[in-house]
Amino acid sequence: MGGKRNRRQITAPAPAPTIDANAANASSGYFFAGGMGLIGILIVWYFELPFNFDVTDREFNPLIFVPAVFILIGFYSLLKAVRDTWRVRKFGATTLVAGPAMAGRRFEGSLRSSRDLAPDGDYTVQLRCIRTYRVGGPIVTSGSQRSTYKEELRWQEAVIVPCASVRSSTGVPFAFQIPPDALASKGPPIYERVHGNVRWILTITAPMPGLNYYAAFVIDMHGAGRSE
Repeated sequence: MGGKRNRRQITAPAPAPTIDANAANASSGYFFAGGMGLIGILIVWYFELPFNFDVTDREFNPLIFVPAVFILIGFYSLLKAVRDTWRVRKFGATTLVAGPAMAGRRFEGSLRSSRDLAPDGDYTVQLRCIRTYRVGGPIVTSGSQRSTYKEELRWQEAVIVPCASVRSSTGVPFAFQIPPDALASKGPPIYERVHGNVRWILTITAPMPGLNYYAAFVIDMHGAGRSE
């Protein structure tokens, strides 16, 4: 008995509304800053290092630069965490409401702020694909052998939305035509030293008095649909 085989397009389910990462970034930033500062202090205490940065002094110990680096990294992370906290308090949370993201399809949705914003300029919504790749060293890290990793921008597109045409609390609309050969998301949504990891990041920015408006989201990009 002959017959035609039914075919249907596999589609990804629509994701649930997502809150921007500013609050989460602030929390992790405070934790990381505290850890770096604590490590720096413990190194000074354990090795009994004097706070002497005069390289011409006979009592100078170059190991003092090791905890100094940890403390500087912690201070930089603290500043970023404070900035993210300020953004949360100034702009509130931003929610992403969008359909599924799939290669070869149109990805569209809106970004809604929890309070009305009055930017000095237009909104910029940008979508980027970032791939991590290994450029040298062994594949497996062991002992003193280390691999070198870099990030490659594989795809990027931006949409400008006039601020006078939208109300941010109602939603800033966006739409991107994803190329058919777009890479699917792979690995964690944050940077990791693993060859082949792929991250899709959606951001919205707008100039504001003092601190500019900024919100970021991780997009779960699916490969091109297949027939079955």
